[in-house]
Amino acid sequence: MRRFALVNIVLALVVITLGALTRLLDAGLGCPDWPVCYGHPFPVANEAAQTFMHWDFDSGKAWMEMIHRYVASFLGLSILIQAILIWPRYLGAVRWLAVFLCGWVVLQGLFGMWTVTLRLWPPVVTAHLLGGAITLGCQFLIWRVLTSNREPNWRSMWSVFALIVFFQMALGAWTSTHYAGLACPDFPTCQGRWWVEINSEVLESPMVEGDEYLGGLASNHQRMAIQWMHRLGALLVLAAFIWLAFKQAMQRRALVICAVFLSVQITLGILNAVLLLPLSLALLHNTGAMLLWLSALNGLTAEQTEEETHSIAQELLA
Repeated sequence: MRRFALVNIVLALVVITLGALTRLLDAGLGCPDWPVCYGHPFPVANEAAQTFMHWDFDSGKAWMEMIHRYVASFLGLSILIQAILIWPRYLGAVRWLAVFLCGWVVLQGLFGMWTVTLRLWPPVVTAHLLGGAITLGCQFLIWRVLTSNREPNWRSMWSVFALIVFFQMALGAWTSTHYAGLACPDFPTCQGRWWVEINSEVLESPMVEGDEYLGGLASNHQRMAIQWMHRLGALLVLAAFIWLAFKQAMQRRALVICAVFLSVQITLGILNAVLLLPLSLALLHNTGAMLLWLSALNGLTAEQTEEETHSIAQELLA
């Protein structure tokens, strides 16, 4: 089961990476229908030209989208098999996380459908991206519990840090879905400004018909504010990690792993800005966010500090 869970982690990372690549290549609407592509299980150019007169067929984008769908479907099947195997053998968090994942991947599939049918509407696309992170996180916790034989400590300070990282991923997803990655091509300033006003327009995402959201509809100032908000979120994550390091100083291994991924992620964010969002770095930034998320969740099953062990011993004696 440990190996099975580890394979599912790798598979989930592959699905998330393929999804990010699909988005970065503007292939999210490579197939304007769902679950098939131009009415077929695989992209067919001639039939597409006859059936979907208002869409330009792009073979590369269509295949990119369908590969992502099929690999995601395989992950869903693997998660179902995992739950069937885990249910009679394990109790506690492992069992319930496995069952939760079965329902969650169904919802994630619906978000994938709505991403297409609602034509890349940012709230749905953001939810789809975060849903992938939740799938990966739950699968990682299953593996960690199986390998460490420790239940997740949901009330630890690592939970707070993990929530802050998740919030930052939401800001990153919102930045991506509004195509605001190039809104601030300089660092640490944003188009030469040391502060960008943030107001309610950063949350505006009117629903539209067609593929208008392919490329974004936000104004230049709105995109700047969204990008600036994402940068402020990065500062919040950094401050939260420093606070966590002081409070959980005894959990050195978990802290070091988290520090490495946080440093890499901040560096990738800066490079993406100053190098104008090259595809390779943008893809690494997405994957780096997932690895930082996993390093935060890793703290939930990290070895207890000496103080916590002493406290538990005192409670048992009492």
